[in-house]
This record gives sequence, C-alpha cells and structure tokens, in this order.
Amino acid sequence: MLISNSSLPSKFSISNLKRIGISESLYSYCITSGQIALDNLKKDIYKKYGNKCFPIRLPREKIKYFNLDIEKNASKANFGMIADIDKGLSILDFANLLDNLMKNNLPLLCSNPDYLVDDGNKLSMCGGTIAQLYEDMGGKVFRYGKPYEPIYSNIEKKMNIKNRKKVLVIGDSLWHDICGGLKMGYDRLWIKKGIHRAQLKISVEINPLLDKYPPTFAQNELKL
Repeated sequence: MLISNSSLPSKFSISNLKRIGISESLYSYCITSGQIALDNLKKDIYKKYGNKCFPIRLPREKIKYFNLDIEKNASKANFGMIADIDKGLSILDFANLLDNLMKNNLPLLCSNPDYLVDDGNKLSMCGGTIAQLYEDMGGKVFRYGKPYEPIYSNIEKKMNIKNRKKVLVIGDSLWHDICGGLKMGYDRLWIKKGIHRAQLKISVEINPLLDKYPPTFAQNELKL
C-alpha cells in the first residue's frame, strides 16, 4: 500500500502515479495526507470554525481540488490553509501571511506536513516547515498525514490490520516515515539516501535524529 504526504486528495495522486507508469495493479491501496485533510475539513473544521479559508499561497488547483471558499481578508476568514510551496520561496515570503493569521487568531491547516521535498537536484522547503513556524509563533496548527495517527488508522481499517508487528513501513524521512512507524509500533525500513542524504556524514545532525526516531532496518536505496 502507498501512504503519501501528497497534498492532493487520493484520486488525483493515483492519476498522477498512472501518468508516470505506476498502475493500480502494483499496490492494494493509496491514501494521501490531502485526502485525510479533505475528510477532516468536511467532518470537523467546517463545523467547528466555519468554511471561509484564508489561503497561504495555495495554488489554484489545490483550491479547486478542496472546493475551498476563499476569503483573502484574514479578518473575515475562519481558518488558514497551506499545502505545497513553490520553488524559490523562503520563510520571509510567508511572514506577512502568518502575521495576519496570528492577529486574527486563525488555525492553520497543513495538508502536506513534510519539512522538505526532494526536487531531484536539491531539497526545497515544504508546507510542514511553515506550519511548524506558525506553531512556534503560538498559532494553532492542524497537520494531516505522516507521522500523525489518523492516516495510519485509515489504512488499518481499510486493510483490516490486526497485528501491527506484521507491518513494515518504508521511507526516507526520519521525521515522518520512521517517526510515524515508531508511534504506531510498526517495523521501519529507513532509506538513507533520501532527504537526509546531506546529513549522513554530519554526525552531530544525523545521530540525534536516529536516537529520537530509530529505524528497525536501514539501507542506502530501494530498488524494485
């Protein structure tokens, strides 16, 4: 099964996978952080806060996929939302938006909690970094996806998992893949040459992470 921190609802991620040659016959189930976020919007957020969304640099397709009621005046909005981050943006590009959220005491929803994304040639900042910054400022944050329990509860229910000791999670992020597996009591295979590859030779950076989020197994790469 595939568990992804893609900010897209699952059906759109499945379509994207097909376009790159990964058909549904290769996996039994796919769930994304975007799907968990969408479900939570409908079930909880709209009822508790309202449906007016203050967008934190949300691209048009995300607004469409989530069918969001956009309000660009934070004082009239009910919550903020962030997903992915365009290449080249820095934390400073979000300063005024986060200030507006804080001034109006709005919660921030993050449909992609990853801190970093691998663009192939380099690592770029992702939505989880901005969500963490807002939380550090004192704001309330709702995160969806790995390493948080709801996405794992979804797969356990869907796949009728009774024995967590028979589950192996595979991923390259100690913060998300390995942390999530650790929380749930799953075995964990860490792929070292992923988003942490630059830290592998810097023991003062990688060792504290390995102590905090220990994998059960580790290997350099995953080849199918």
